[in-house]
Amino acid sequence: MKYIKTLILLVGQSCSGKDSIASLLEKDGYKILKSYATRPMRDREGNTHIFIKPKDVYQYKNEIIAYTKIGNYEYFSTKQQLFDADVYIIDPRGVKYLKSKVKNIKFVVIYINVSEEERRRRARNIRKDNENEIIKRFEGEKEQFDEFKINAEFDYSVKNYDVKKAFRIIKNIIVEEMNE
Repeated sequence: MKYIKTLILLVGQSCSGKDSIASLLEKDGYKILKSYATRPMRDREGNTHIFIKPKDVYQYKNEIIAYTKIGNYEYFSTKQQLFDADVYIIDPRGVKYLKSKVKNIKFVVIYINVSEEERRRRARNIRKDNENEIIKRFEGEKEQFDEFKINAEFDYSVKNYDVKKAFRIIKNIIVEEMNE
């Protein structure tokens, strides 16, 4: 099959460093897809999503190409966003949904792999999340990530204990995959 483009999908659990890596990629000239989200912006959260009210989702219903729901919050992107981006942070359910809907884009799935212990440390010390927030978010994503990892539904797995090193590895993967 001839693809019209390659899109890098960054997948990782909470506090795995997805946004940090995407920010470095953006500084390097890659276009990052900012998905829509109906959840409120978190404290100290950067420009990671386009935040909208739940009642506003309907106006995008004919444009939605990737969709997932985590708890009571909806996350989605539009067809145009997909074609304009190089990199998309997305969860495993979103990857499945996207792959079922879009056949003319080559998707390269990179799993950002960080231990739960390290992710909890980051949530407490860097994001300053309280323990209830951490438990709720980690439990909310556990099932889909367990299945994702067991079935190895990714093309690459990159450990992220040093964000600059993980960035360099991911950038090399992107260069290689986009030049195929």
